Amino acid sequence: MKKWGIIIIVFIILAGLGMTNVYFKSVESKRDAEGQAVQKAKKVYDLNEIISTQTYYGSHTYYIIKAKNKKNEKVIIWVPKNDKKRDMIVKKENSGMSREEVISLVQKERHPEKIKSVRLGMENDLPLWEITYVNQDNSFTYYYVNFQTGEFLKRYSIYQTS
Repeated sequence: MKKWGIIIIVFIILAGLGMTNVYFKSVESKRDAEGQAVQKAKKVYDLNEIISTQTYYGSHTYYIIKAKNKKNEKVIIWVPKNDKKRDMIVKKENSGMSREEVISLVQKERHPEKIKSVRLGMENDLPLWEITYVNQDNSFTYYYVNFQTGEFLKRYSIYQTS
């Protein structure tokens, strides 16, 4: 009986190590792509410090970099993935709505049950905020507003059964 217990424990450990390896391999390519986007942005813009990076998957993939320039101003740079036809776009962070202002706007206009995420994105060369939330009908909703003005752009919902 002890022998089977040891075999099961070893199997569980090996399976866990295998799953961990698969996870890290899958995240590694995303990190590499974000790192390349940061290097590309550093070549074009005078960046002093990288604050954060994230990836937006819309009609085109963008890497969004929050940074400080040499003047110590906070900037946001939208770097398109592998697209020679699209240019990087840079905006001062204070030229648009803050994350908190966007949350307040959505709560006031849509009355969500729960906000799931608030992230920067880009569609049709227009910087935007993508807000995902669960509404009163238990639908998972994507809500998009203009980064600079907060103007409503589009919304769509997916009904959840649970």
